Amino acid sequence: MTAPGALAGRRVVVTGAGRGLGRAFAIVAADQGANLVLLGRDLAKLEAVAAAIGARTGSTPQTIRCDLGDAESVGRACTTVLDRDGIVDVLVNNGAPWLSGRFADLEDADIRATVMAAGAGTILVTKGLLSGLRRSTAADIVTIVSTSGLKGQEPGVASVAFTAAKFAQAGISEHLGSELRPEGIRVTAIYPPDFEDSDPLGPEWLKDRDPASGARLSNREVVAAILFAVTAPRVCAYTEIVLANMGRR
Repeated sequence: MTAPGALAGRRVVVTGAGRGLGRAFAIVAADQGANLVLLGRDLAKLEAVAAAIGARTGSTPQTIRCDLGDAESVGRACTTVLDRDGIVDVLVNNGAPWLSGRFADLEDADIRATVMAAGAGTILVTKGLLSGLRRSTAADIVTIVSTSGLKGQEPGVASVAFTAAKFAQAGISEHLGSELRPEGIRVTAIYPPDFEDSDPLGPEWLKDRDPASGARLSNREVVAAILFAVTAPRVCAYTEIVLANMGRR
């Protein structure tokens, strides 16, 4: 378990924060004292998350519309983030569109949108906030990739485009980790398999998963992995964290 207040005073930017994993991490990070900036395509959903956090903690996050598939939108969002405060302590690259389907059936526009948002979007938002990360005394960049971005994995229902986008994110994280390590910026890629969404504001959040039942892990466990990476002592750098639906005898 992460100690209460483990993120106190740290400015944390989360992409794709309006729903699912991004929303869950934002709520938990707020409980840990983070100063949050929420990015996403749907401003109304971001504001709903911010309102829930404000009611829960008394501190309302900054919300900024950001379409990772649109370079101009990413640029405006990053400028707005840094105009409010020039320091970014943690960037969680969570936003990425899901795309399933067989290769021949994919629409060209959907292929472009998927690869652009997860690939180019991750690069652009990270580059756009790099000056803020460099001003931090303890910066972390975490990218939520997927086991689809690992070699030798069964693709399941994920499309070729989604898999290509996730391999792009894996390459981005690996290269950035090497380049930014001398500056003291930690870079972590997290590889979860398919997981269930649960709500940190609901009773199911506290329910433990029984690995013996075959149930998939939940976003609670992915949130825990992110917290593990960004709250570890600075001598620890977890470049890759691979999650699995571990069973037990």
